[in-house]
Amino acid sequence: MEAQCKDIIWKLRKCVYGLSDASLSWYNRVKEVLEQCKVSVSKVDPAVFFWKNNKGSVEGVLTCHVDDFLWGGSKEFEEKVINSIRSTFCVGKEELEENGSFPYVGIELSKHENDLHLRQNTYQNSLKFIPIEKSRMGVKEELLLTKEERELLQSKIGQILWIARQSRPDVIFDASNLASSLKKANVQTKLGNDNAIRLVVFSDSSLGNLSDGGTQGGHFIVLVGENGIFSPITWQSKRIRRVARSTLAAETLAMADAIDSGIFIASLYTELMYGKADPTQLPITCLTDCHSLWDAIKSTKQVSEKRLRLEISSIRELIQMHQIVSVKWIETKHQLADCLTKKGASCHNLLRALQDGVLGNRCLDE
Repeated sequence: MEAQCKDIIWKLRKCVYGLSDASLSWYNRVKEVLEQCKVSVSKVDPAVFFWKNNKGSVEGVLTCHVDDFLWGGSKEFEEKVINSIRSTFCVGKEELEENGSFPYVGIELSKHENDLHLRQNTYQNSLKFIPIEKSRMGVKEELLLTKEERELLQSKIGQILWIARQSRPDVIFDASNLASSLKKANVQTKLGNDNAIRLVVFSDSSLGNLSDGGTQGGHFIVLVGENGIFSPITWQSKRIRRVARSTLAAETLAMADAIDSGIFIASLYTELMYGKADPTQLPITCLTDCHSLWDAIKSTKQVSEKRLRLEISSIRELIQMHQIVSVKWIETKHQLADCLTKKGASCHNLLRALQDGVLGNRCLDE
């Protein structure tokens, strides 16, 4: 009865689901429980937690996406940390099939011997077409979408981008390009050994290639071990926010963004492996197919565009500080990020590399 009374202010004993600070309260509670188990919080990404044994080696890692947890580690990690979570919180469902597969935030993960496979088939198959009246589909002139259709398209683009960022780098440019033309979308729009370990960063751009004249930049980052065997870490394709006046400007800005992602990954990796976030402990090699950018980084001569001088100078400084080992030029046919920035570019090399899990010597030769 009191809950239905008007003109009453309630003082809450704890946060209520749905309030603006509910997610922060939940995170703080999870963090409190984990810290009681002597779990460390990553200084690079607060959603990543890791647990070390008495010898100082990492034996367990846990990540959280709101109230979805993903963890991996030893039996001791499960007994001392995961069981504490199970006893403290009401765990709705733990998903692990007999064959070792399980879903996580729209991603299907499965283990096959020493390989970890990632798929999104179920999520992809759940996508539905946007219904449009047949009478509007056959006309020759371009008909702008209605407000309702545009809202559906915006939601659909978000779903496709989620898939592209997680498991389908070959379609990320088309999805990003579609997002850039949303306001002008019409009925005819188509949806189209530790020392041997290093990060290899492919960066690329395409000047003025978006539907509205904008410039797209992208990168593909892999963790490479012995014999060129690699694991894909992240990829990105998005509009370059600054106005690029030349191909050199576009390629420089794309590389700067790629380096930023690479240093973040190196910091997180070294924190987990060595206990301290130090990107200089994981060599980073940047690859570009833009000869003018490669020349500008090597040369002491200033480029004509004054705004670019700061970006190029920053890249040189990162090399001097050993946060980047080197910047190398490669032929476009070996540029794995090429299809992330260009419409119609072949994805064959990227998909072949992902299937084989090995980088060619052209990308690794010093």
